[in-house]
Order: sequence, then structure tokens, then C-alpha cells
Amino acid sequence: MLATHSRHLLLRTAALRPSPSSSSRSFGANSAKTLPRVTERRPNETGRGGKASDAGVKVALFGATGFLGRYVCSGLGANGVMTYIGSRTTEFEYRHLRPSFELGRAKHTFYSSRDRQSMADVIADADVVINLIGKYYDTKALEDTDKFPYLNYKVSTSMAEANVDVPRTIAELCKEMQVDNLIHVSSTAAGPDSASEWARTKFEGERAVLEAYPWATVVRPTQMF
Repeated sequence: MLATHSRHLLLRTAALRPSPSSSSRSFGANSAKTLPRVTERRPNETGRGGKASDAGVKVALFGATGFLGRYVCSGLGANGVMTYIGSRTTEFEYRHLRPSFELGRAKHTFYSSRDRQSMADVIADADVVINLIGKYYDTKALEDTDKFPYLNYKVSTSMAEANVDVPRTIAELCKEMQVDNLIHVSSTAAGPDSASEWARTKFEGERAVLEAYPWATVVRPTQMF
């Protein structure tokens, strides 16, 4: 009886296994056209391929918690890229990024945009640095004062600091730390004569990055939504 049961179990298990001739991406009639090819193992790649693999590349990412950042994280994680994510907030602000990566393939490091050493700690031994940091408004915060009403609403982070000063610091660190590649995301609207202060600061940020790291790649996307 036990032998009969074991034989039936083996037959059922064999039926569930894909045949050697079938593609690892073939789950349906049209699946071969829709499933990404990153699920297939690449030459000189360790692991099972795709998300569970080791692409052999380390990327430091600034601005991961923004709108574009989550999609960049998804792409990096899907290709098995070891990613160093810089964060200025608590774990609750970036926990939605964790499912994009296999366990141990992402490292979250706290940094301050006004602390050069903490930014260098994010970059560490990365091969590529991606900067997605940008701001289209001034961030404001309350501060204590000596006179009534004892509070003042001041600018804590300006557009110039986020769009010019921070990218410049990242570019300078990339040059000092001999990073292979720097990718800076700007905007197609960036221009020195624009009526928009945001567009002018984005252009100044591009100039600052290229001055500090001349071989940087500047990406100028249009509207993202």
C-alpha cells in the first residue's frame, strides 16, 4: 500500500515538472511575449537568474523614495543588482521598496544632505551612482523665536539646495571615490532663461554635476506621471 502511494506521488510530481524542451518563460500561449527576459540566466551570472541572481553590479541610489525612485528600485531588484539606498527618513518611509529586492540585495543607509561623510557612506564601493533628488518647491518648517508668536515659518530646504548643491556634492564625491559611472536625472525643461525657478535650478544642477564629474550621464525626461 505504501509503495503504491509513493508511486502515485512520484507520478504527480513528474507531471508538474516542465519538460526539458519547454522554455522557462512558457506559462501560456502569449506569455513568451509579455514576461521579461531577466528571468533567464545571463553569462557569468550566479544564482537562479533575475531577482534571485547576482548581477555583479553595485548601485548607490539617492532619491529612492520619490515617484521615480520606486520604479528604478523595481528595475534594479528585478535584475539582481545590489543596491545601496540612501534615506533621510525612518524605515516606514521606504518599507514599500523592500519587496522589490531579494533578501540581502538592498542596503538602506541614513544620510543627511548637509553631511558629506554620510553621503559618502551611502556610495561606499558602488560601481554606479544614480541621483534622483529634486524639488519643485521650497520645504518650510517652524522654528522658535524670542518674540510673539514665538514661532517663525522658515525655508528649511530650498530648490537651489536640492537641485544644485546636493547634486554637486554627489558628483564631487563620485570623483573623489573613483566611481565608474554617475547618472543624474534632470528635466527636459531645464534652461538658464526659463521663467520657472525650478527649471533654472535644474539647469544649474546639470552644470554643477558636469563641472565636478565631466563624464556623468545626464538624463532629461519629460513629464512623468
